[in-house]
Amino acid sequence: MHIAVYDDNIADRKQMERLLGRESEARKKEGQEGFYIDSYGNIPALLQVPQMYDGIFVDMTNGPENGLDVGYMLREVGVVAPIILCSSKFKYEEMIDIMKKDDFWYINKPILKAELHAMLDQILIQKGDPIPTIEIRTDEYTIYAKDDDVVYGKMEGSKLLIKLQDGRKALIISDIYNFYDECSEFPQICPISENALVNVNHVVSTGLTHCTMDDGTKLRISFSYRKNIAAARAICEDLKNKNS
Repeated sequence: MHIAVYDDNIADRKQMERLLGRESEARKKEGQEGFYIDSYGNIPALLQVPQMYDGIFVDMTNGPENGLDVGYMLREVGVVAPIILCSSKFKYEEMIDIMKKDDFWYINKPILKAELHAMLDQILIQKGDPIPTIEIRTDEYTIYAKDDDVVYGKMEGSKLLIKLQDGRKALIISDIYNFYDECSEFPQICPISENALVNVNHVVSTGLTHCTMDDGTKLRISFSYRKNIAAARAICEDLKNKNS
């Protein structure tokens, strides 16, 4: 398991490293795997490859941003692993909008051994049931999209334009068929022509030749693809019933 610590307070950062190191050694003695631990004191270094971590502990109190801001940055670059906000000067659980509260986990400083142990157990559980993502790699950055993040994709010249639920657009070197293959974990995504694919959970209406997305975009449906939306919806409903 790979764990990262981001804290702009060097004393707190070193203390967390020690606590995690002790916890790792204790688990090894019990026959469990230990942790790989990396620590960071500045945001650019943290944001280089944050997707590799199974859990990230975050606190920031001395800059223009705080730990919650850092948490949002990590989510924006596609981190889906648990981000644990460590409250000291800022009480993050009280600061965050209630609609986004479940985007993060929370622990208070000073960090208690028992609470850290329980938090790491939860990270291991999450690691055992990973959230599937689609890697969307542009010339400038990479997005790790999950669930219904992708609204639709359509060809623009030789590149594929991906529209995301949060309003972002990503232009990637791919085509409909290659990207559709990469979406195998997402039955809600289906092609509607040789030039477009959609997430059926974002389709609000369909006609003989077009469908309308929930952002107002209209996309053409080719004749030979006209049954795909209904088929994808049926698969999603079947999976939902099996999991309920």
